[in-house]
Amino acid sequence: MLDVDRPTISPRHGEDDLTTSRLVRTATAIVAVAACAASGCSLTRNELVPADSQPIPQRASDEPDDADDADDVDDKVEGFIEVCVTRKTRTRVNYRGCDDARPAVTWYYLPLSAKVPAVGSTAKRGTFKRPKADLYRAPAKGGLGTKVMIADVEDRVEICVLRSSRIRFSEIRCDDGEKGYGWYYIRIDGHVPPVGKKAEDGSFRKPYGDTYRARRKGGDAAKAAIDYEDPDAVETDDGEEEEENCTYTINGQCVATNKCTAMINNVCADGDGSGSSTTESCHSVYMHKRWIRRCS
Repeated sequence: MLDVDRPTISPRHGEDDLTTSRLVRTATAIVAVAACAASGCSLTRNELVPADSQPIPQRASDEPDDADDADDVDDKVEGFIEVCVTRKTRTRVNYRGCDDARPAVTWYYLPLSAKVPAVGSTAKRGTFKRPKADLYRAPAKGGLGTKVMIADVEDRVEICVLRSSRIRFSEIRCDDGEKGYGWYYIRIDGHVPPVGKKAEDGSFRKPYGDTYRARRKGGDAAKAAIDYEDPDAVETDDGEEEEENCTYTINGQCVATNKCTAMINNVCADGDGSGSSTTESCHSVYMHKRWIRRCS
């Protein structure tokens, strides 16, 4: 057999073939247009443009028509449920951990339309960023937000504590913004510790209701709160008769009380209501847990 050298096609040669092919297709298209013009037909754009020059169809977008409104979702939500979750797993835990600002937990916010997980379950479809909307809480069993939402609007007593220990200190430390100190809010039906003692069952979360400063000695929150008026307190009758007390004694016997209107020689002289007797003397006897006035 004879060895025949086969011609090699250089890249430049391939490019020439591609150009020639395009010229042929273009000339064919021109001829087709001329023939069509002569016969009175019409051609579409796709029939005139070579196949390799036509655009590739693009996949339709998966985004909904109202995708531009996605950024406005938070503004349309009327409120959120706040739950306390672990930072790493978003497992819901008791509110106490977040109220006391413990390091391993944080607040998580769910829209009212979402399902609130029970304590021990994982919270989903929420956000760690606090929204600009009304906040509610939910019971430990969870449920649909709109059905289990709890509004906490109780008044609170605010005290200044060291954040790391919740020991109560003078209010001036929080007023001056000293590092490490913060306001701790205790329900008005709770207990306020005295200065130097640890606060319990409150929250570092600023409440919706009114807040009151507390007396240094602490005690029942309603009584320790300064300028607080208990709406459930029993009103006293201003017209109640004043209790009678002995104001003067002779030989161990009471001869005058705080209800005497006339005195003669330090002796009550209005025992019979006339106030004119000079021989009658009155005294009070403590019987049946009250003072009884007797005159002779």
